[in-house]
Amino acid sequence: MINYFKITLKHYRTIVKQGLDNLPMEAGGFVGGRDGVIRGILPLYNMHLYDKTGTFTFTGEDVERAHAFCKKHNLEYYGLYHTHPKGVAYPSDADIQTGMPYHFILSLRNPESPEFAAYRIEKNIPIQVPLEVIPDTGYESISIHDPQIEAEVINPFKVRSPKEDAEHLSQLIQNMKEEKQNDYPKMPPKHSDRSDFSTLA
Repeated sequence: MINYFKITLKHYRTIVKQGLDNLPMEAGGFVGGRDGVIRGILPLYNMHLYDKTGTFTFTGEDVERAHAFCKKHNLEYYGLYHTHPKGVAYPSDADIQTGMPYHFILSLRNPESPEFAAYRIEKNIPIQVPLEVIPDTGYESISIHDPQIEAEVINPFKVRSPKEDAEHLSQLIQNMKEEKQNDYPKMPPKHSDRSDFSTLA
């Protein structure tokens, strides 16, 4: 059990930027680390089909990928981070039901002053765990702007606007009606030893 979390300024800024860039939709991902220090984050695309402004959804494959990364890099899997665009930095009932060991909630109800808090869940009750933002000194990270990492991780989950989502879905349906092939983009094979995580400290 971890009683105190630390996150580097770079990782914190990455999470805040992801949250702000996706407003008013919820955004999030997974975190892993060692000795309470968050050393890896994996930003994810919000998979909810209808209510991305009030719900953050992920898949079982996302969780498996996060666990695999942590095992590969000798990190402990900590759990989920996500934003509450209009809410407080506190897990909702739906958050608790995900079964994650820890939750990291970023409240953006005041975008000029985000609130970031960590919780462990005990018998369905959130218990706040102190969370400190620390300097980057002494930590090395893989940048999300590295072309290979961006191609493998960020671009496949590029967030579309609601209008772009609707237009894309409409085009896919039209193509299926016309029996066109290759409507869905192929994901590049992951034969690299680079991390699936977008940043690694």
